Formats: sequence, C-alpha cells, structure tokens
Amino acid sequence: MKKKESTLSEDDGSIWVVYESPVDFPDQYVARRLYLNQPTSDFVVGDTLIDVRSKLPKGLFRMERSERDDPQVRESWI
Repeated sequence: MKKKESTLSEDDGSIWVVYESPVDFPDQYVARRLYLNQPTSDFVVGDTLIDVRSKLPKGLFRMERSERDDPQVRESWI
C-alpha cells in the first residue's frame, strides 16, 4: 500500500531529496523529506522534475547531487 502524498506547508529546516524512478514510483520523480537526517512520511510525486519542484515548500535552496549520492538522487533542497 502506498502512503498518501503529503500536503505541504512552510518548511522547518528539513532536507528534501529528489529521486528519479525509485522502486515504489517507477517512471516518476519523488521528493522525500528528511528531518534531522531521519526519514519522514512526507513526500511529493510528479511525472517530471519540474512538477516535483513546483510542489516543494517555497523558499528552499537547491543543491546539486554529490558523486557519493545514490544514482537515483537528482538533487536536494534545503
């Protein structure tokens, strides 16, 4: 059973990690919220990277992926 997509409000200093085609959402993009480096149940899903970006809380700063990131990670937002 898939979890319900999050309804977002202002962010609290979390990190949002954007993945391309994770196992639970093949052929889609998913942004998952980490709080204090711990996973939360909050996420947003979109068919494109731009779609997912539009669903993230306003005022975040984009960080490029690191070579140490999982290959499915496209970017992170803080």
